[in-house]
Amino acid sequence: MRLIFFILTILIFCFKTKAQQKDDFKIMIDSAISIKYSQFFKVVSNQNNKYYLENLYLLDEQDQPFINLLLSKKFKSINVYDKRNRKIIKKGIYAWKVFTVLNKNQFVVNIVDFYITYKDHNYSFGNGGGSKTIFEYDCSEIRWKFISSQNIGI
Repeated sequence: MRLIFFILTILIFCFKTKAQQKDDFKIMIDSAISIKYSQFFKVVSNQNNKYYLENLYLLDEQDQPFINLLLSKKFKSINVYDKRNRKIIKKGIYAWKVFTVLNKNQFVVNIVDFYITYKDHNYSFGNGGGSKTIFEYDCSEIRWKFISSQNIGI
């Protein structure tokens, strides 16, 4: 009986730790997107180009809609390779593609700007720069720390 209780306690602890870690990653991704959006909003609002922000899509690494409940009002979602969306993509859409990399104690969120079009049965992804946001895990404080955010543009 004690053995079963011990095993159940360990399993619950492992699941809870993994869930907390995933939540931290979501928070860091949300933070990186929010930082880029606020920096980009300043530039676009100065140029009176609100169309870009009103028609901005957020994609994950596989060109699928990036599901984010906190940022859902700021971004539209689209499945790029769905045949039903080709009419929209033929006109051209602006999209941010989110890439994440965990390397040792650093978590890097790269956001790449794309202009996506569809013509003659081919998709065209025009790259317009992006941003790189770095978080680092501090073992002494047992938490993730924001290190830097850098915009890279063409």
